[in-house]
Amino acid sequence: MADRYRLYRHPNGIYYHRVKVPAEIRSFYGKQIEQRSLRTRDLRTALRLLSAVIVEVDHAFALIRAKHFNQLVDATSGWRRNPTIPVSSEMMLRARDEFRCLLQSKEDDERALALRAFGSGGAQREEIIDTLFVEHRQRLEHRLASVERAYAVRDLSRWQRAYDHFDLADADPTAAIGMLYDCERTMITAWLREFSGPCSGMSLRQSSSDVRSSKAPEATARETELPLLSVIAVECFESLAKSKGWSAKTQSARANQIKQVIAICGDKPLNQYVQSDIRLLKSTLFELPPQAHGRSELKGLSKLEIAARAKIDGSSKGLSVESVRQVMTAMNLVFGWARAEFDINLKNIVQPMIPKLGSAGDRRDKRHGFSILELQKLFHSPVFTGVKSAREWFVKGDVPMQATGRFWVPLLSLYAGTRLMEAVQLFREDVRLEGGIWFLDVNADDTDGSFVGKTLKTMFAARKIPVHAKLIELGFVKFVQSVQPGQRLFPDIGIGPANQRHRHASKLFNKLLSKAGIKAEKKVWHSLRHSFEQACRDSRVDSAVMDQIQGHSQGIREVYGSSYGLPVLNEGIQSIAYKGLDLTHVRGFPS
Repeated sequence: MADRYRLYRHPNGIYYHRVKVPAEIRSFYGKQIEQRSLRTRDLRTALRLLSAVIVEVDHAFALIRAKHFNQLVDATSGWRRNPTIPVSSEMMLRARDEFRCLLQSKEDDERALALRAFGSGGAQREEIIDTLFVEHRQRLEHRLASVERAYAVRDLSRWQRAYDHFDLADADPTAAIGMLYDCERTMITAWLREFSGPCSGMSLRQSSSDVRSSKAPEATARETELPLLSVIAVECFESLAKSKGWSAKTQSARANQIKQVIAICGDKPLNQYVQSDIRLLKSTLFELPPQAHGRSELKGLSKLEIAARAKIDGSSKGLSVESVRQVMTAMNLVFGWARAEFDINLKNIVQPMIPKLGSAGDRRDKRHGFSILELQKLFHSPVFTGVKSAREWFVKGDVPMQATGRFWVPLLSLYAGTRLMEAVQLFREDVRLEGGIWFLDVNADDTDGSFVGKTLKTMFAARKIPVHAKLIELGFVKFVQSVQPGQRLFPDIGIGPANQRHRHASKLFNKLLSKAGIKAEKKVWHSLRHSFEQACRDSRVDSAVMDQIQGHSQGIREVYGSSYGLPVLNEGIQSIAYKGLDLTHVRGFPS
């Protein structure tokens, strides 16, 4: 198998769609593996063709389940159901009845106009058919969302009534209601895919694109070519990663956000998502408890079920506005990219529904800086005075830690404003002397084989940071000179894989915060950056100098002139002080 979902590359170079037939329908389907040639050796072409084949194969699986519903129920739960439960042979008839109900629900004059239109030809007839068709699809979409929502919150009354009506008293209620739910969901999905209305000369198995094909055959062809969200997102993020310089971590985060979208809204071709899907996505995310995937009591539940349970229990306030924005922005990026790359007529239904931050304070309140008292607690930790051993570095002792990253990284964050991984990945050659000024050269220089793996968060993160006098006083320069050339300064802190480089460092230092008693919801390692920025303000450091030291974008200042030189940056750094913070107890690197 290739690393793409259901995409298989044969040794002859031709791409195939390949998937295992679900175990419960293999005996009816007649195969264990469904494999279809995409008739191309080009990956890009294969990805575009794959989505249509996935939809076709999944639809075939759904029809098999519906057609053999009786046998499937007997095989899985050991009971016979009343054959009056709708199966695939009745789906289209039910769809026709639904459409007739729609006509009957109109006012008399409108219904008369519609009925006359069905008996005549012309543009008016086509316009009315299209209007009623759209209304009918909207009703089905809303019903599908209602069904899924009711099942998620365990409001099983609608299926309980069917259970009682079909006289299934001998059946296992849980299994019976589950199968009834699956049947209803399968029916509605089939209607949405295939229903075209009781139009003269038109097959009931024609799709919605066929209804409009006489008007826009080229647009219809484009619509059927749009890939599934899971497929197109891969290509989208690979493209954006190259053009925007995304790190592997950012690309992985976007991919995980799309997985959340699919878990809530399903995996569909982009032009099949509707506004009710996006509303469901947003409401579910706002109810979803943070870090729900790591909680054992929620294991095995879908995101819809988790969100519904949280809403009923009132046990969690749900994801923050910023977290919801991030997930919806990932989907918005895919829609925008697909509109440019695949179909200019594709409507981006996501962008208008992305929640807006209530005020500038929303983002500012995401993290809080540490107070002087909290910083005092942090730097009174054993690692800054002496530990029992390298393994037991949270326990006081006589073993010095001045040659480790666990000692220096917090101090670099405090006096240089470095991000966590910017400090962790430093090499000896990244600390240099120029014009009598020692400085950190924060870079992603991979030209030397020994530096492979260094990354930066943004293009603005590459910068020079003068070394603060307090760091020199504590022996930082002497420590650097003790490290062998070409070696990392802090090999005691591991660097994770490309998409989670911070994994080891984050666990290490968040544990340090916890042991110091200053870890809280909005007090995390990144809070040291907030403390550094506040210290810059309190020390009256120019905002432009502060931005350059921290590696922030400088807006219009980047267009005119060049960046500040090392002497100006050094003046800003040396003026930084933490009033009330006493570090005289910290044991520096020995001379």
